[in-house]
Amino acid sequence: MKSKFLLFSSALMLTFLAGCAGSSKDDNLEVPTNLPPICRDIDFVEQPDMREMCGVRTVRSKAYKNIPQQRYLIKPQETSIVKTGNKLELRFQNSLPIVLDGPIKDEMIFNQEKRLQKVINTFDYHEIYNKGSERIRIFKMGIPTDMGSTYDFCFRIPEKKGNDRTRNKAMGNHIEAMSCADFDHLVEEKKNRK
Repeated sequence: MKSKFLLFSSALMLTFLAGCAGSSKDDNLEVPTNLPPICRDIDFVEQPDMREMCGVRTVRSKAYKNIPQQRYLIKPQETSIVKTGNKLELRFQNSLPIVLDGPIKDEMIFNQEKRLQKVINTFDYHEIYNKGSERIRIFKMGIPTDMGSTYDFCFRIPEKKGNDRTRNKAMGNHIEAMSCADFDHLVEEKKNRK
């Protein structure tokens, strides 16, 4: 009876040690890009007990590089920059991702510590009505990098086509990139009309 107890105790201790070995600080963490807001400010290295609840997985293979990494912007809410492989995408809620090109790709850091820091970007939104009373919605985002530079990106939100009956209400916005020179020109025209 005593030998059975010792065997059971040994097996239990080995299971416990194997579980502890999986929570090393050297493990790579796969953090989902659709984290609920309550999970965004959690350091999953310091609080490993929160990983399962937030859908964070441990990836022990350093060779596995295709894990999306994400950082949230302060404006607009739910906007984030996601790095997948060597590609950087700007993701708005209910919209298709927009690829960010240029030197910004090499100037954003996506480690565990930076993931907890929001990117303090600027957001300049305008609604402009032209002579035909067509509404034009445009905005400019200034995105600072971890190297001290700030890059401007400009976008246009086209009107949704169709009506409530013919258009799927769950359809997201299709945001189009535009040149910041065109953005500045439209904003200047709006000011001159006043």
